[in-house]
Amino acid sequence: MPAVLLILIFCIIVPDANAKKPLFEKNMPVVVIDPGHGGTDTGAKGPNHTLEKTVTLNLAHVLAQQLEPRYRVVLTRNGDYGLEHSGRTAVANHAKADIFISLHTGSSFIRNMNGSAVFFYQPFLESALKTENQAARPLPDSGTAVSWGMIQAKYRLTSEKLAGRIQSRLAPIWQPQDVKVQGAPLLVLEGADMPSVAIEIGNLPNAAAEKALGDPRFLSRIAAAITGGIDAFFAEKGN
Repeated sequence: MPAVLLILIFCIIVPDANAKKPLFEKNMPVVVIDPGHGGTDTGAKGPNHTLEKTVTLNLAHVLAQQLEPRYRVVLTRNGDYGLEHSGRTAVANHAKADIFISLHTGSSFIRNMNGSAVFFYQPFLESALKTENQAARPLPDSGTAVSWGMIQAKYRLTSEKLAGRIQSRLAPIWQPQDVKVQGAPLLVLEGADMPSVAIEIGNLPNAAAEKALGDPRFLSRIAAAITGGIDAFFAEKGN
């Protein structure tokens, strides 16, 4: 076959093959991972000066690597810099994410306690004790009223379900009773326009937890558990 003809065939085939990749990726579920804290906001600190912002970024990279064969993954930050709460959810909303996962470590003042928690958004309950100023308190980073939380409120059931699926996979890492699911008025989840959870992994001020959270093998176990929960969530969603 003439060389010129071979070149023409190659030029026709290769662009077509490359064109299929974006289409495939476009159909993948989008998972936005938010490594908590960053920059001057260091978060919790361990006895040996391990910082929460470092642990969450390390875990985010491991989690992204495990998710990427099946999901399109977006990180709210890729380095040591800070973001306001609204900026984190804005990344997820702009990416049209299917789910939003914010990563944190525990920071209990009782240093001998360890475990994990998965939070979904639950607004402050109205009560007779709440003042008028508290009821309409603005967010510190955006000036938007707390009623903006109604964006996430419509995902209450699916966010709680996502939290439950992740919790069930995290439970074998700690004692099952030490892995909790609970609602909380977390600002980082408030404006997210998709099912969203915040995960606390380990209690960093605890010396044993600090050592574990600095071990890449332990972070890989946590990432695998979170990945399993995400897979279970999407499997049920597709049925």
